[in-house]
Amino acid sequence: MQMLVYQYVPNGSISTHLHGNGNSPTVRLEFKQRLAIAHGTAKGLSHLHSMTPPAVHMNFKTANVLVDADFVPKVADTGIRGLLDRLGNAGPPSMIFNDPFVDPRGKESMIFSIQSDVYSFGVFLVELISGRTAASDQGIIEWVNSTDS
Repeated sequence: MQMLVYQYVPNGSISTHLHGNGNSPTVRLEFKQRLAIAHGTAKGLSHLHSMTPPAVHMNFKTANVLVDADFVPKVADTGIRGLLDRLGNAGPPSMIFNDPFVDPRGKESMIFSIQSDVYSFGVFLVELISGRTAASDQGIIEWVNSTDS
């Protein structure tokens, strides 16, 4: 039997803190916390990308960054690529094709890379700083421009 064991992360996801989950009130993230989360998350992604061979997350978004009791971010759901590779499926699951965090070039070519994760991290940063939900019906340029209104 194979199993994964993870650290308990009591404060849930960044997505929950930004947008709520309908079940419980969220802790408002102050700007200084958001910057620390952005920095810690960048370090986590950098660690994945520094592995040999580099680990590409493929599903990086605010829902997959958890925060511990001290609001230190933990990049979660990092095993999806390895699972897909073992199953002989190099492409992403179809459920992420409408996800605004997914690199449009990756969707088109079905080739995901570190650059795909960097694109997703950019969307993550805009959502983290603005507090607005990423829009799946807009390109990132239109979505960023709409955050002014």
